[in-house]
Amino acid sequence: MVSGVSWLNPLTWPIEPWVLLGVEAIAVLYLWGGARARPRRKNPGAARLRAVAFWSGLAAIVFALDTPLETLARQLFWAHMTQHLLLIMVAAWLQVWRGLPLAIRRPLARTAFKHPALAGGRRLAAWLTAPLGALALSSANLWFWHWPQAYDLTLRNHAFHHLEHALFLGLGIVFWAQLIDQPPFRSRLTQLQRVGYVFVATVQAWALAALLAFATTPYYAYALLPSRPGGISALTDQQFGAGIMWVPGSITYSIVFIACIYLWFRDEDRAAQSFTGRLVELAAK
Repeated sequence: MVSGVSWLNPLTWPIEPWVLLGVEAIAVLYLWGGARARPRRKNPGAARLRAVAFWSGLAAIVFALDTPLETLARQLFWAHMTQHLLLIMVAAWLQVWRGLPLAIRRPLARTAFKHPALAGGRRLAAWLTAPLGALALSSANLWFWHWPQAYDLTLRNHAFHHLEHALFLGLGIVFWAQLIDQPPFRSRLTQLQRVGYVFVATVQAWALAALLAFATTPYYAYALLPSRPGGISALTDQQFGAGIMWVPGSITYSIVFIACIYLWFRDEDRAAQSFTGRLVELAAK
């Protein structure tokens, strides 16, 4: 039980209508696209994997924002970091990796790229979603919301708290889209460039976690609270939150890093085999 909110009683949970409406809208699009794709589906196993990943991503959003974790996050730094982890490293990643079906992505892309009313937005989006822009924005967003003044503002102002989470999820999707192809959207980066890309992102996240973990005094307004759930001190709370950023927060980075290295070696091997084949053909002539 946290401030009258019980994990065992969903009626006490801090339900945010905008979260549920957004999740429900995405779910409807997914079900509609899935129904359109079902008649020509050739790989049931891949479809099941997509379904599990997609619904897990939506569940991560709801768990982060519409359960007692949201209430706990206003009293404990480590709970707030868990929210960020769920939004960036679980929900955003899963929605890019196995998100909306192609039957939905294709018309969305067609509208985004061709509708004249969106011409101005396309130019801005092209800059925001370029690899360097996406990395710079997602990294700057992470550091900005951990700046003490900005962070404490999210504890006092619900609008900024919601904005923070919306940006973590949205820019998280933009970031992962640079590393994971989802036709008709394809990254501009080669597999080798993706290895370097995720490495840079990991290092800057580690740097922030280290700054918080090795601090000798707490940085945030949590330190002013007379008591905390569990009786944890403000500094220990901050260090525990940094540990969540550092260790569990590195799992998704590590998975994608290893996958990019594997795909890079695979592409290099295929290129070498193709080159050898051409040499053999030339020698035979």
